[in-house]
Amino acid sequence: MDNMAAVIADKCRNCALRTDEKLICAQMSAGELINLSAHSNPASVERKQPVNARLLDRNPIIAIVDGVIGLQHVLKDGRRSIAALYWRGDIIDLRHGDGQAPGSLIALTPARICSLSVDNYDELMRTNPDVQTVAVSNMREQIHAAAGHVVDLGKKSAPERLAAYIFECRKRQLGGKDSLNVDLALRRSDIADYMGLQPETVSRGLKELERRGLIQLKGRSRAIITDKAGLRQLANGAPEPKPAQ
Repeated sequence: MDNMAAVIADKCRNCALRTDEKLICAQMSAGELINLSAHSNPASVERKQPVNARLLDRNPIIAIVDGVIGLQHVLKDGRRSIAALYWRGDIIDLRHGDGQAPGSLIALTPARICSLSVDNYDELMRTNPDVQTVAVSNMREQIHAAAGHVVDLGKKSAPERLAAYIFECRKRQLGGKDSLNVDLALRRSDIADYMGLQPETVSRGLKELERRGLIQLKGRSRAIITDKAGLRQLANGAPEPKPAQ
């Protein structure tokens, strides 16, 4: 067991799931981590590459260590939609009873993941209340994000959707810290597939937010929020003020 513990310790030493006290593996005892890690598989995924199907068949529960993974659907005519984004610390449970895959997992940035042993994960959910709390909280956040995303796609204009996307990035990257410097994370084409827009509409929409004084763009991958209240109102679908007569 000592040799096994040394191997597991090296395997997990710099993993965010273990080192971040808010994430799942940080809630485990040394023995629990050894048992889980011995039957789990870390992997790196290059941008635009799918998560290995054999990995998912073996262990269909995935934890995101770093990067952004998308749940992608491709229609028969080649049109692509990204139904959900998964960020650092998210747990994706792909088990399903009807035999229908919910989509394919694609790395939208270079990503690191860990496929978790189903048996060990379920045992931890039964016996470790701290693991259960983290997992259930993460599931609840995913449900809330999915519900909000449906509203974004169904009711909001392009600038409103992009404002909402900026706040989603900010929340997921910073864990609630009050920073106004936001990494947009994805390329324009991927933002477009997630927000139900065309890539050129994403570019024009971000420029429009900048023109309104709500953000300042820094290259193609970063935005500084310059009017947080105004951007929040737009993201929430508040009516725009009428021009003075």
